[in-house]
Amino acid sequence: MRAREWVVAATYGDPTDYDVPALPTWRVERGADGDLAFAATDRDEPFIAAERPVRVRR
Repeated sequence: MRAREWVVAATYGDPTDYDVPALPTWRVERGADGDLAFAATDRDEPFIAAERPVRVRR
């Protein structure tokens, strides 16, 4: 799902009213060394993690 579709649908109400799936609920974890991980709220193990995340500019 593209982010733009979700934003447009959310601008005009609940995205699920326009057959756009709801965003999942994520838990963000940060380690003492700056590690970053994203996990689903209903699971213990993260689905994506970064040991040394860096800021980027678009």
